[in-house]
Amino acid sequence: MRSFDPLLQAALESGSTTLCRCVRIIRKDGVTLGFTDHDASLTFNGTTFEPADGFEASEESAALGPAASEWDMRAALTDARLTDADLMSGCYDEARVETFLVDWQDPSTNAILSTGTLGDVSRRDGAFHAEVRGPFAAFDRVRGRVFGARCDAELGDSRCGVALDDAAYSATGTVLDVPAPHIVELDGLDAYAAGHFTGGTIQVDGHAPMRVRSHGYDGSKTTLTLWRAPEIPLAMGAAIIVRAGCDKSFATCKAKFANTVNFRGFPHMPGDDFALSYPNRSDGNLDGGSLS
Repeated sequence: MRSFDPLLQAALESGSTTLCRCVRIIRKDGVTLGFTDHDASLTFNGTTFEPADGFEASEESAALGPAASEWDMRAALTDARLTDADLMSGCYDEARVETFLVDWQDPSTNAILSTGTLGDVSRRDGAFHAEVRGPFAAFDRVRGRVFGARCDAELGDSRCGVALDDAAYSATGTVLDVPAPHIVELDGLDAYAAGHFTGGTIQVDGHAPMRVRSHGYDGSKTTLTLWRAPEIPLAMGAAIIVRAGCDKSFATCKAKFANTVNFRGFPHMPGDDFALSYPNRSDGNLDGGSLS
């Protein structure tokens, strides 16, 4: 059973509602933010906890033993400290989160309830939503490489080596129309066949890249369908940087990027079907030679 400071325990047993909840977020860049569901600012442990419109934290789920606990928090984006640019650029990814139970009559009377890190962070319906993962969640992560047929590098990173700014893989288009929030029609991309930008990204005015679900071309205009509607509406005539996508297969790496020397997968690793199969004369290619 958890024990508290005598003053806090007395506040808990008094039956009066002088307790509130505070959350401190410590980003990896050192920026510290404090939020509270109280209606006035509270200061303790070197941090000022500001009241946030619509601030809400769900109950934490936990279990005995090394089980990963998690809970959700959200706050309205009326707080000037929570900016779209920071949310989209990943400033809050893996930030440390500390929750406190506080007597707002005397903020020095407080107890830390839990610690964790921010997981999935998003902006929906004008609110900041975040999943908070407990300390044991780290044990659920995959460590090291996973052996699979597909490449595990990100297109354009140091392991991949493809120069995404090359004209073969990157271009600038002009917005012609936005027929739906997640669909944009562009001009200036006639040189690229349909599907070239599928799985790629678009980027506007230095904002965070957005993923492309599909790329079509009907001979007069290019149509890109995004996985989700942009946080910032696309204006007619705006210039958009579009970058190619990769399905991480060996065939695409070879034909589209001529980059098989840097392929980070194992395309000839046998799968379950192969392991359960048997040789057949009609299969061909059974001379023991290379499959590539």
